[in-house]
Amino acid sequence: MYSNEKKGFSILDIIVKIILFGLFILILVWLFNKKVPNMTPFYSNVFRENIKYMQEAAESYFTDDKMPKEIGGEVKMTLSEMIEKKIILPFVDKNGNSCDLYNSYVSITKQEDESFRLKTNLECGEEKDYTIKILGCHTYCKDNNCEKTCRIEQIISYQYRKLVTTTSTKYSCPSGYTLKGKECYKTVLTDSKSAEVITTETKTYTEDALAKVTSGTKTELEPIATYNKSYVDKITGTTKSYTDKITGTTKSYTDKVTSTTKSYTDKVTSTTKSYTDKITTTTKSYTDKITTKNPDKTTCTQTTTKVPYDCNCTTKTVNFKDVVVCSTCYKNVTTETCTTTPGATTYSCPSGYTKEGSGSSLKCYKNVTSYSCPSGYTKEGSGSSLKCYKNVTSYSCPSGYTKEGSGSSLKCYKNVTSYSCPSGYTKEGSGSSLKCYKNVTTYSCPSGYTKEGSGSSLKCYKNVATYSCPSGYTKEGSGSSLKCYKYVITYSCPTGTDYKEGSGASLKCYDVKEGTIEYYCADKSYTLKGDKCVKTVKEQSTKLECDNGYKLEGKVCNKYTTDKEDAKGTKVTNKSYKYTWSTNPSLAGWEKTGKTKVTEGKEICE
Repeated sequence: MYSNEKKGFSILDIIVKIILFGLFILILVWLFNKKVPNMTPFYSNVFRENIKYMQEAAESYFTDDKMPKEIGGEVKMTLSEMIEKKIILPFVDKNGNSCDLYNSYVSITKQEDESFRLKTNLECGEEKDYTIKILGCHTYCKDNNCEKTCRIEQIISYQYRKLVTTTSTKYSCPSGYTLKGKECYKTVLTDSKSAEVITTETKTYTEDALAKVTSGTKTELEPIATYNKSYVDKITGTTKSYTDKITGTTKSYTDKVTSTTKSYTDKVTSTTKSYTDKITTTTKSYTDKITTKNPDKTTCTQTTTKVPYDCNCTTKTVNFKDVVVCSTCYKNVTTETCTTTPGATTYSCPSGYTKEGSGSSLKCYKNVTSYSCPSGYTKEGSGSSLKCYKNVTSYSCPSGYTKEGSGSSLKCYKNVTSYSCPSGYTKEGSGSSLKCYKNVTTYSCPSGYTKEGSGSSLKCYKNVATYSCPSGYTKEGSGSSLKCYKYVITYSCPTGTDYKEGSGASLKCYDVKEGTIEYYCADKSYTLKGDKCVKTVKEQSTKLECDNGYKLEGKVCNKYTTDKEDAKGTKVTNKSYKYTWSTNPSLAGWEKTGKTKVTEGKEICE
């Protein structure tokens, strides 16, 4: 299935992928420099690619010898461990924050059919997702494709409510008293005096001494990087939790109208133009930046070398033969080597355009003013001379007629005496005994809720505390127990370090061989003690204290006594709603509120 010859991604492969990914981002920015696109799909694609990289790296790393041997056995490796083993590089989310190093992981589980279930889980800020891939051969695999798509079953729950009527006793206290249970308490000041001033002093400060090597040699050691959780206070806020208002109906009576019968005629209609101010909008009009490539610079260097050659040659007769005998001479030969440095690329904007950004990210724009009309209005003219109007119809009555209503609802009449009810009211009886009423809907809030608005627009709410984390921090827990953290890298020196320089990412650790380490204090007010610098300072700190039985308030000690008496009890009938959630589409004795919520069920893989 898998051989031990598989290796993880090389550093070169990863660097090439990162470069190609960076070029892809630059191309996107260049293509959309005139209109900022919605980058959410892009960020989502990056997140999915990161999961894919983790999965591929895990497949390469987990060779046969690293697989679990027993059915149900599991091996797991966190993102932090993958980075330490240098089989993958750190990921960041869309906000540039590091992904969760410990809740992000890959795991391999051996299944009953001898196959292996590879789960890749990644958490980056608010983004969380995982993939499942089956490694091995099975009956359901087709064309060597054994990858499953998994989802979490969505369970819909419905909110129900039931009206509950209870009787309780409400307790109250006289003015100036505070109610606690069934008793009333009042705190009375009985004595007051100045607080006693207590003074303390002497404080010792200690810090690491600086070090230098006066002899021998020093070897730099690799600092140890440790990931730690850095916590910060959660953000506490308050939101309004709304519930349904209580609706009732009552009869509202009004005086009948004693009038004349109305004799109607047609109203007089005319049309005029009604003008309003035009809408002036200023937008940015972008254009391409000017890219200038400076000439390449060539630099040449000359090198002179000595080259041997034959010289001072003479012919001699040796053993009756002529022999040429030469000396060795040298001559200087000069060679020239040239290197070319590419010229720098500069970016600028055309005349009349404003710069936005710099370098290759430079954008060029100018402000363009446009004119438009509000919705429902007609354009008259254009540009800065644009006028906006709509036709307004006016209505009037002929001479001798009385107006009833206004606008398009205007009616024109002459009076005839009669009994009637105002518009919207219902008749009860007739003639002089006529009564006029209409049903009025009343609105109120359940006990414990605060009113917001009135009438049909009434809303009922109570304040609910909310908890959240600052940007860049990860949630741990929920509600009032919520904690907010992010991972911080700390650096320390390994065992065997003789002395260190700097701190944080700039920390350097040294091992001294056959040398002498001399410690000293940078601040002369400190005294050297071994490898520490110590300073004792006398400081005065003042605090106020009170005698037993007194309470410190400002700079004064106050003594109080408590008066107690029984609270007055009054019987109160309370009506409230009891709420519950259920996955059943109906619930006997309960009514739906219309609210639903979706929860996650079992994992389904197909």
